[in-house]
Amino acid sequence: MADRAEQLFLDDEMAIDHKETARNVRDFLTNNFEKYQNLAGLNPSDLSVIDDSHISSPKMDASGVSAHGGVNHTESNFNRIMAAEQACKAIYHTIKNCRQSDTKPYRKILTEVYLNCVEDTKVQGMLGYSPSQYDELKRRALCEFADRFDAWKYRYHVEYLKDLHAWVG
Repeated sequence: MADRAEQLFLDDEMAIDHKETARNVRDFLTNNFEKYQNLAGLNPSDLSVIDDSHISSPKMDASGVSAHGGVNHTESNFNRIMAAEQACKAIYHTIKNCRQSDTKPYRKILTEVYLNCVEDTKVQGMLGYSPSQYDELKRRALCEFADRFDAWKYRYHVEYLKDLHAWVG
């Protein structure tokens, strides 16, 4: 049986529900991204300078387990933090990989709203668009994020994060 990626190439009838996809991305960036940042102890401003080697290894018990019921909590917590950090990196790089032009200011919209925490009305004013034009551009930006997110999830080994696309049919 073909997986979803193969189906995209094989089935011309599959279509994306753009409104629902944009809603999924908006919810993900608003709720999950913040949760991952909190778990990793990061702020959006930290993500632009973070590299893959800044966290040192956790201090492990020589036996590999602690005295608390045979579970190494240090290692478990470290793994959770690292997974959250990898998710943050994937999200950050997805945003920074979105298109940026006069007619497609997707990167600017996503950066200002989700990395710089600027209100939509202020971003709309920065870009000089009417509310309806801005809403359409933001929806397209959110959909582009969903399209590009799969590649960055793979690169940062967080493929288990859900697909943000909503499919028609």
